[in-house]
Amino acid sequence: MAEKESSPSETSLISNKEETPNGNTFDFKKGVKNLFETSPHMKKLPPEFVLQLDKNPLTSTLAEIPVIDLSGLNCPSEIRTSTVKAISSACELWGFFRITNHGIKMSLIEEMLGVAQEFFDLNLSEKMKYASEDVMSPVRYGTSLNTSKKHNLHWRDYFRHYGHPFQHSFHLWPVNPPKYRNVAKEYLEEIWQLAMKLGGAISEGLGLENGYIEKSMGEGLQILAANYYPPCPEPDKTLGLAAHSDHGGLTILMQNGVDGLQIKHNGEWFSVQHVPGTFLVNIGDYLEEASRGIFVR
Repeated sequence: MAEKESSPSETSLISNKEETPNGNTFDFKKGVKNLFETSPHMKKLPPEFVLQLDKNPLTSTLAEIPVIDLSGLNCPSEIRTSTVKAISSACELWGFFRITNHGIKMSLIEEMLGVAQEFFDLNLSEKMKYASEDVMSPVRYGTSLNTSKKHNLHWRDYFRHYGHPFQHSFHLWPVNPPKYRNVAKEYLEEIWQLAMKLGGAISEGLGLENGYIEKSMGEGLQILAANYYPPCPEPDKTLGLAAHSDHGGLTILMQNGVDGLQIKHNGEWFSVQHVPGTFLVNIGDYLEEASRGIFVR
């Protein structure tokens, strides 16, 4: 539910309100979903969304990233060792890998996707209760880039909130949709355990003491980020999300059947196809530092 794509120019400045191609004045802070729904006959992007791209993002080659069967971590030592080596190799050569047999039920994944969609389908006034310019806000709805700096706009809306440790933020999560809190908490608990399992394998692969990565993160901070990308009238001229690295340790990404994710490998951008029932894992800035630069991001 996130994208890594080619980097835009960040030269044009925007105001809060601009005129859409149909002549209406639109407050871009309301998000691209609202823009799309209130301008159903839009054929061209508003100029604020047009980015100076080095290449057409729709022409990127499909990546063949490593696929790792995570059940190998529960197998006898020889198979476990092979799985740990595969994870380390993927982190070193790609910074990305896809995992199968991760232990999280498809029914829970589908429920999480469902309540996220229900949140974005709420009326605008309900979603705007969570709008904030504070990038450190524990619950935040917004659009475009996740920054208050003036920039070219990007074709996405997002909803973010803290997860583990739950006692600090659970009471701030949305009460609408009605099932959101319970489903998100169960999902994030499962994802946290998966992250700890991966952290253990990464520690082992780096030759560190048992549990080093998990211990070094302490109590840790988990963030759920849901991105919404409405249909785009000119997808070759904009991006859902600019090129970036993730600041944390691990990102465990659930895709929803809509292709568009891109990753950078050896200086070139590749598209990553959605594979049902799997997660895409990528390392963040913290793990690159913890590996002393052995891992790439």
